[in-house]
Amino acid sequence: MNNSFDHLDTEYYVERAYQLRSEYVAAAVKSLVARIKSALTSGKRSTSAPLQGNPAH
Repeated sequence: MNNSFDHLDTEYYVERAYQLRSEYVAAAVKSLVARIKSALTSGKRSTSAPLQGNPAH
């Protein structure tokens, strides 16, 4: 015997799982972007430092 309430509960939990996963991915991406920005803006980097490697000409 198939219970229609079981089917509705399954749909609810599947949708809830998608929502939670979406929120988790958004938070992870936001955190990663913040860490990258922090890494690029922190430190004592000098913009007048000579380039390394061979010249292109």
